[in-house]
Amino acid sequence: MTVIVRQIRYSFPVIGSPVSQQGSPKSKRQYQTTVTKAASNSVVNPVRGGERVKIEIDWFSEGFQNKPDVDNIIKPIQDALKGIVFEDDNQVESIVARKHDTLRVIRFMREPLSIIEPLLNGHKEYVFVRIY
Repeated sequence: MTVIVRQIRYSFPVIGSPVSQQGSPKSKRQYQTTVTKAASNSVVNPVRGGERVKIEIDWFSEGFQNKPDVDNIIKPIQDALKGIVFEDDNQVESIVARKHDTLRVIRFMREPLSIIEPLLNGHKEYVFVRIY
């Protein structure tokens, strides 16, 4: 019998529009700096090399016209977390990424209230990252 336990180790919002893997090197570097700063505020110690992590990314935006595909925002975020949240990419066991149009009804079950805090504070676009 397999038992799956999901316990959030770290979670944090990254305010602003995420950048696509196909974006310019300069825009990727700038966004990765933003992600690194957000993670640094929440993470005390990176997950050690022998431990695995799961990443969940929820992207909130008022519509998604002219926005990158959800799968293209994963790599810049994951690269920015290396060395801050975990030691190496090979520790990442799985990644789930979702996008949510804030102009529509969004339903959550068993999510931390902090996932909508940026919305309540007036931010129009952000990603919320959870590390398990």
